[in-house]
Amino acid sequence: MEKRSDFDYQQLFLYAMNNVLNDYENGKIRIFSESDLQSNLFYECRKQMEEHSFPYPLKLYTERGVFSRQSKVDLVLGDDEVLVELKVESDYLGVSKPVVFSTKAEAAGSGIVEGDLEKIGEYSKKGKHAHFLMIDEDGRHVRKVHEKWKTLKVTGKTSCYLHNYVGPKK
Repeated sequence: MEKRSDFDYQQLFLYAMNNVLNDYENGKIRIFSESDLQSNLFYECRKQMEEHSFPYPLKLYTERGVFSRQSKVDLVLGDDEVLVELKVESDYLGVSKPVVFSTKAEAAGSGIVEGDLEKIGEYSKKGKHAHFLMIDEDGRHVRKVHEKWKTLKVTGKTSCYLHNYVGPKK
């Protein structure tokens, strides 16, 4: 892999995301919640920053207010260069469904997939690299959110994920 001079925050996030998805698919990690996804991405981003000699202190944040104090972004890299919104709909016993809602129309104040997809569009209009990453283990959102979902085989079951990226627009 290339060294720091050729490796920016956008490339770093994509590399880290692919590593986390591979670890998830290969059973090295389990993802039961959005926090699990967030912490695994944070760890992988940090590891890549250190391997590629990014300067200290590392510019990597969770739940960071970028445009206002009221709105926090799930994962932020660099000087607010890469903004990432995350969602997880896990499929294990004892969890009330849905954990997150697909559309604003069905939401009751919880996380909304449709809302996060709109947010990344707004982030890109403000000149940011914007990502939305969701893991949907039971397929509920695949049926309601008409985007380009991909599948993974995780512990013998099919799990879906959606990664939408919108580049900076000024």
